[in-house]
Amino acid sequence: MPTKPVPFPGFTALSERVYLRDGHESAKKAPPNDPTTIIIFGWGDGMPKHVSKYTDGFHELFPSARILVVLSGTLQASNQPLEARIEAVMPVIDTVFPTPTGDGLEDERILLHAMSNTGGIFCAAAVVAYQRRHGADKMLPHKLLVCDSTPGSLDFASQVGRWSRAMAVGTSKFFPWPFIITQGLWYAFLWANFAWEYMRGSEPSGVWANRVMNDTTITTLDSSRLYLYSKEDEIIGWRDLEENVAQVKTVGYQFETQMFEGSPHVGHMRLHPEQYWNRILGCWKEAQAKH
Repeated sequence: MPTKPVPFPGFTALSERVYLRDGHESAKKAPPNDPTTIIIFGWGDGMPKHVSKYTDGFHELFPSARILVVLSGTLQASNQPLEARIEAVMPVIDTVFPTPTGDGLEDERILLHAMSNTGGIFCAAAVVAYQRRHGADKMLPHKLLVCDSTPGSLDFASQVGRWSRAMAVGTSKFFPWPFIITQGLWYAFLWANFAWEYMRGSEPSGVWANRVMNDTTITTLDSSRLYLYSKEDEIIGWRDLEENVAQVKTVGYQFETQMFEGSPHVGHMRLHPEQYWNRILGCWKEAQAKH
């Protein structure tokens, strides 16, 4: 039986995990180079009251754009079967792309925003879901992909401690015992899940997402990327992220990077709001001019 959508003020639930807010009616004559739709893939276990700070920021930048938000749990990102991940984001594709370019009246100008590895995994799921709907020769059209605190290292053994901490941060409030016990339980779960996937020959979700996003037959080269990160991120190592960016460069994607000072995981906007939004706005304008 489907889970009941969580309350998300100002948004309409399209499913238990996908939410929609239309652009402001008075802003319908906004500049034609603004995005028509912004799709935010939230971080693992991100709550609406926290994610709404980002939707409000985007609404200030682009008041005419409709905003879709995908909320997901860290456990769903790490353990949900591939087909279930793709199906979970299908409401996004069916809403934004009833035809391959949009609603048939105007081509969509899309800004994608992926937050943490969970957001990155479901962003990749949306790219694949688009091809499932419209054909393997089509790729989800977007002008800019903002990668906020993602991706990190794909080496399980070296990263399981970070991942278990991330899962504990999102779930520790549900348990009466100390945080370290919750993290220990997730650590054991992740190792057990890794062993099970290894025995089945399954591709880990993070590895799959990285492959999809850097595959030029699945994710269009006709777009730009912006990577937002910091040295103080306790979940995503900055060197790991820069290694991923080096791979993106080798493949041929256009990108920019922005390192913030002192901000924690998906905390760059909270600590540096003006720098954060100005960088996104500038990169959108550059991407729109290029593509």
